[in-house]
Amino acid sequence: TAMTAVTDILEDEAESLDPMIEPAVRLVVSETRRLSDLVENLMEVTRFDAGTAKLVADEVDIADLIMSCIDGRAWYDAVELDAPRGILAVVDPRRLDVVFANLIGNALKHGGSPVRVRVREEGDTVVVAVSDSGPGIPEDVLPHVFDRFYKADKGRARSEGSGLGLSIAMANAQIHGGSITAANGEVGAVFTLTLPLTPPPPADDTAEESAR
Repeated sequence: TAMTAVTDILEDEAESLDPMIEPAVRLVVSETRRLSDLVENLMEVTRFDAGTAKLVADEVDIADLIMSCIDGRAWYDAVELDAPRGILAVVDPRRLDVVFANLIGNALKHGGSPVRVRVREEGDTVVVAVSDSGPGIPEDVLPHVFDRFYKADKGRARSEGSGLGLSIAMANAQIHGGSITAANGEVGAVFTLTLPLTPPPPADDTAEESAR
């Protein structure tokens, strides 16, 4: 937190610094933010492993939640959204925003725009398909895309990603009682999120009901 606060100040002053120093300051700022993201991801993984990750659920319109994710990251020019309003689901908005941000961000980074997000209701579930316009996912990589720390390009060990994004997205889907699948479409990769409109009760509640 202290490092982030200092780098925020440095960034505000970067343009007034000596041109020889500015690139170093910008590097420190970007690497500190990268470290902060990594720490938060590792903490989130620990919460899931410890069983302390909880849902703070509310009924939301899925289309509105996706639009908020896209607008908040200025992706509106690169993403085509096909999402009818009125599909309401009981979800944790923060956790679902993490899922959408990972799936859409991953598609933009590895597949390129346009990225298409299609939402449909199927029975008591909502299905969100995120497809890109890239070369697709190699067949030997497909089984591992949700593995922790897995990176398809072994030669880029120091790439921007931590190799945790998709595994955290999957964990957030599963805590809602849903799942994510990865496949290759006619063009590019397709990640499909399937969620129940109402999440399952917590495990403790289920056990208590069974005991009764």
